[in-house]
Amino acid sequence: MFFAAALGLAGLFLIFLEFFLPGIVMAVGGAVLLLASLFLVYMKAGAGPTLFYLLVLAVSLYAVMRMALWFVKRTGKKGTVYLASDQEGFQASLYPKEFIGMTGVAASDLKPSGHIWIGDHAVQALSKDGYIDKGTPIQVLGGQGSHLIVKTLSEISS
Repeated sequence: MFFAAALGLAGLFLIFLEFFLPGIVMAVGGAVLLLASLFLVYMKAGAGPTLFYLLVLAVSLYAVMRMALWFVKRTGKKGTVYLASDQEGFQASLYPKEFIGMTGVAASDLKPSGHIWIGDHAVQALSKDGYIDKGTPIQVLGGQGSHLIVKTLSEISS
């Protein structure tokens, strides 16, 4: 019975560590150890004590998770893997601004996103007003993220 309790405590500790270490290895290891300890209790003591042990494990798991979340909130940003400096205004990818106002052809169906040809450049695009068939002439109106916003030439002239 002592070995089963030791496995349970080790599993709870690994689950606690999962909150602070990236990846899923600690959580999977903790879950395996908790299930192994539950199995050992069942094999040694039978169904009655196993249900009580399962209840104790569930309450302990809840307490460990609450305690880990409390530690995470208490530490704030210090000692974490997150960047401490402000990243306001940062954009990972920008659309090519030199293509605004240019015309091109849909290289694929835009449903509403796809690819367009502008000259000999293939660029990601979003259709402003729904579906555009492949080969349809388009005009670039603007951009959003890494995509250009386009409309068909027939929609612009009407």
